This record gives sequence, structure tokens and C-alpha cells, in this order.
Amino acid sequence: MRAIIRPVILPALLLIGGLASLIYGVMCHSVRLLEEHESDTTIKVPAEFAPPPGGAFPPGGAPFGEPLPFVKKTVKRVELVTVMESEPAVMRDASVGGIEVLDSGELKRNQRDEGPALCPS
Repeated sequence: MRAIIRPVILPALLLIGGLASLIYGVMCHSVRLLEEHESDTTIKVPAEFAPPPGGAFPPGGAPFGEPLPFVKKTVKRVELVTVMESEPAVMRDASVGGIEVLDSGELKRNQRDEGPALCPS
């Protein structure tokens, strides 16, 4: 009886342990990615300089004592944000060219969609 159980239990335990490690790695391991996020920001900028009527400054030069009026302007700001992504999702994005490696060795997502729909190759 012992001779039959021993060759079955050890491989079965190794198989179960390997499957458990694989499932743990797929479900719990994540990768740090850099992603570009756009945001609209309102900033104050000086208004365009308009010369006085007639095109001539008063004697003594331009009136530098007066503060320039400011205008609110909305600009788009792009910043890199660090996100954590599951490893299977990163592998899928890397397979369609959606991930690039920067010079610093960090990973950056360069496209967010599903990638090329109809690949000619």
C-alpha cells in the first residue's frame, strides 16, 4: 500500500503547489506603469499689450507703473501618473505594442485602446 501511495502523493502535492503558485502570481502580482493623464487647468496670463491710441507713448516712455491686466485662460496639462496594473493586462498591452520602455527602465503605456484591430500581418 505504501509503495502505491508514495509515487502518487508527492507528484500530486507538487502539482497542486505549482497551480496554487500560478494562480497567486496571476491574481495578485501587479506592475507599476506610467500613464499620461490630461487635465484642463485655468491659469492667469497677462493680457496682450495694446499700444495707446495713436501709436505713440506719452513723454517719458511707456507707463510701466501700471500693473498689466490678467486674463484667465484654460490650458490642457499632460502629466505622467503612476498606476498599478495586473501583470496579465500588461502582457496583453505589450503584445499589441501598447507599452514602451523608457530610458530610465520604467514602463509607459502609450495607447489606451485595444490596439490595432485589423493587423495586416
